[in-house]
Formats: sequence, structure tokens, C-alpha cells
Amino acid sequence: MANTLQYLLSRNLSGVYRDPQRLIRDVDTLQKTSLGRNLNPTTEPLTSNDGSVTPSVLVLNGTLPMVYRNVTYNIPIDLYLPPQYPQRAPIVYVRPVSSMAIKENHRHVGRDGMVYMPYLHEW
Repeated sequence: MANTLQYLLSRNLSGVYRDPQRLIRDVDTLQKTSLGRNLNPTTEPLTSNDGSVTPSVLVLNGTLPMVYRNVTYNIPIDLYLPPQYPQRAPIVYVRPVSSMAIKENHRHVGRDGMVYMPYLHEW
């Protein structure tokens, strides 16, 4: 896991992050948990709501398990780590597959799939 991150940081993300070792440590720790084991690192630009685009950043793509009424659902997400990480919170999008839909007026997920959680907002 850490080797893939080191490769991505040195090959595709050189100079993007102020503290690449912190990034590697945090992502490696997450991927070793039951919540993060299905998240895979990749890189892609991050487009903000205002239309501005960052250079490529580290993105963790995959699924997070969520239990609802005693049934576990694997929710597809993209977790972007912005260049200012860890001073700036990760940006998370739910990426529903064709058989899924985001509940209208969901209090934590916008129509565009962006996740709005108090923890991320107060980062």
C-alpha cells in the first residue's frame, strides 16, 4: 500500500503536497482499517464548485461499508486529498452506480454527490 502511494507521489504528484510522508502515513493507516481496505489510490485533477481545477491530486476510489437497518451497503466514493492536506479537509463524493440513487434532500449528500459532514466542515 505505502509503496503504491510513494510511487504515485514521486511519479505523478511531485511537489503537490507539503508533507508527503504525512499523506502516506495517513492513507496507509486508513487502508489498513475495515473502512478503508477497499479504497485504492489514483490521481486526477480536482474541480471545485466554482469551476477552478487543481493539478492532479491523490484520490482514493472505492467503497465504504455503511450499515442501514442491519444491512451493510458498500457505498462507492471518491475521496480527494487537496494540495493543502492536512490543513484542508478531504473532499468526498458519493458516486452512485446505475442501480443506486442519492436520496433527495439528503442531509449529508448533495445532488452532485458531495458529502457534507460536520467533521469535514469543521476540519
